[in-house]
Amino acid sequence: MSIDGTFTLESALQRFLARCPDLQRQPHFASLSQKGERLEEEELVNAVAGVFVDPKYTIAAVGCFRAIARKIVDRVVELLEKVGGLGADCGGESMEVDVDDRVEGVIEACVRHGQGLRLHELACLAFCRALDMAPFLLEKLLNYFKFAPPPFQRLLATSFCITKNGTQLLGPVRTSFRFLILEAQVFRKLWDWSPFMDLVQQCMNVNPGNSPEYLENILNIRWCGIQILSVLFKLGDKATVNFGLDAEQSLLCLLRWEEFCQDTSIEKAGFYIGTNGKETSNHVDCTTTLNQECALQSFGLLTSVYSQDEKSDPFVLTSALKKSFEIALLAVGKKWPVLFYGPTGAGKTALINKLAQLSGNQVLSIHMDEQMDEKTLIGSYVCAERPGEFRWQPGSLTQALLSGMWVVFEDIDKAPSDVQSILLPLLEGSNSFFTGRGEVINVSERFRLFATVSTLKNDIASNSEGLWVALLFDVNS
Repeated sequence: MSIDGTFTLESALQRFLARCPDLQRQPHFASLSQKGERLEEEELVNAVAGVFVDPKYTIAAVGCFRAIARKIVDRVVELLEKVGGLGADCGGESMEVDVDDRVEGVIEACVRHGQGLRLHELACLAFCRALDMAPFLLEKLLNYFKFAPPPFQRLLATSFCITKNGTQLLGPVRTSFRFLILEAQVFRKLWDWSPFMDLVQQCMNVNPGNSPEYLENILNIRWCGIQILSVLFKLGDKATVNFGLDAEQSLLCLLRWEEFCQDTSIEKAGFYIGTNGKETSNHVDCTTTLNQECALQSFGLLTSVYSQDEKSDPFVLTSALKKSFEIALLAVGKKWPVLFYGPTGAGKTALINKLAQLSGNQVLSIHMDEQMDEKTLIGSYVCAERPGEFRWQPGSLTQALLSGMWVVFEDIDKAPSDVQSILLPLLEGSNSFFTGRGEVINVSERFRLFATVSTLKNDIASNSEGLWVALLFDVNS
């Protein structure tokens, strides 16, 4: 799905089948592709969910059906919960799953062969790929781990031995590390990572007389284990050296890790590539509301479809303003701060309010001037009800960070320099924020930062503009 929000079930299914020709042999998908405009969302979600955990189809599924990815993941979790036995294998040590795409999917094949653990590892790989491409799926993915073990369940087996099971462990260890770096605050608390300390020690004691391929796998496992411990214990770069890996070995492992993570890079780049002419022609006469809605859904900002009657403000997009709207929509989806500049009355604040209305968010406007101070934004101690006692009163910015509101700093160029410096961590994309009393708060996923400047572009300080996505508004647009 492209960034402009162009999405229909029919065109998305055709793109998916074109990228996954093996699925065209499945009678179910062949039947769905022939329905055209009669295709229903629920039956498509059920079909895609059945093949979602197959490594051949996960990335294409998220890329083609990003606007309905939440519903697909929900359905996948439901299917996996019904399976049971995700922590054990009864079908031997084979890591391969014999699947006939014309008859069954990976889930059915793993159940038939009694490979519950392998199914769990495939599901974890699919979920970490999906999370990489669509971070808004985190909440849905966590529902899976309410009943499923961690991705490194194979490591927790009492019979585990690195010399016997080393070749089977690389995938789960990489998947675990990928989860951790994607959402460190969440997954470091979700699972007990202590087995990795013993794993790193076992890797250091492996007999160097084994085959080169085996030793390379063990080296990659060891490197991932060290990186996991570095994230958990906040170790520095010297940790790798302290664990016995030299610079050359670390670099080779890093390159192989980057290659492993490249599976989603091309797909994420494709989100910003326009659709082909045939697809675009089908939507030339559509209102921009439909495209806005689908784009907001694709970024996880819109969870329900609104009706035309629910729009209360007469917001009209001119041809010149539409481009600014689309850029702002992209920035909001990527959590980039946006700076709107232009003359008073050009529609800067109105555009922000329209975006917030479409996505179901609340806007907090803070008017900046020379009297603004950091206590107003961050908070301060105020007198309590009892004499001689004080309590902490969070400021407007702190409350917005916690509740996930959209903050608009009106005339930010008029704010004192010390107040502007407070915003630097947020402008740089930090997920945490330090308050005045030394407390660290986590920034809500729905929080977005905007600012307006009632002046021309030439009057904006270049040292501050580089941290924002700057949009120019013209009263003649």
